[in-house]
Amino acid sequence: MPARQLVIDYVLEGHQRGYNFTSSTDGYSDAELKLIWRRAMPRGQGWSQYIGARSLKCFPLDGQRRAAVCETVVTAQRDEHGRGGIRQVTIDVLPYADYFAYLDQRLLKLPDAVRTQVDRMPTFSQRLSISNSLMTHKKDQLVLLHPYNGPDRWQIMEGFLVKLALAPLTVMRRWGPVVSLTTLALNHQEESSLVALPAEKAGTVDRKTPSIKI
Repeated sequence: MPARQLVIDYVLEGHQRGYNFTSSTDGYSDAELKLIWRRAMPRGQGWSQYIGARSLKCFPLDGQRRAAVCETVVTAQRDEHGRGGIRQVTIDVLPYADYFAYLDQRLLKLPDAVRTQVDRMPTFSQRLSISNSLMTHKKDQLVLLHPYNGPDRWQIMEGFLVKLALAPLTVMRRWGPVVSLTTLALNHQEESSLVALPAEKAGTVDRKTPSIKI
């Protein structure tokens, strides 16, 4: 039986205002909820500039052969102080086999024009850049940078990251059977092994972290 879907949303009323689980958490241990809470939402500040943006974040649950699939939407909602960039996250926890099948379907459901571009990726030069950068830096993270021009155009980055997670390059296989990914974040720190940032955030990436412009 699939695990119950979780939702994290911003609560404007009551005693505990702010981000909270707004769905039932029955069936999850405290340790699972703590891990999901800490990792589900993409990192960074300034989300009010990305209203309508969508981010897919996936990561394994330690030692359980299950993966969390977290979909974040940047809403037009404002908090009690009028600040924008409020995010809503839905989380599904899937056994590995179902998780990989989900990623396959995610690729297939991309618009035809996006899939055509993703089918050509990674190019030979991208493979070479990624492999050389990861071997040079010896860090278990890769930052992919791309201009952000709205959620629809960003789908190419989603497709690219999902494709890499399904068929990681040889140098990425040290990251384990499930390559954690975040298709859109605003900061790479404490993020997934594979993380995509808007190109305008390139200056936030430290020199010890491999980054590639796509």
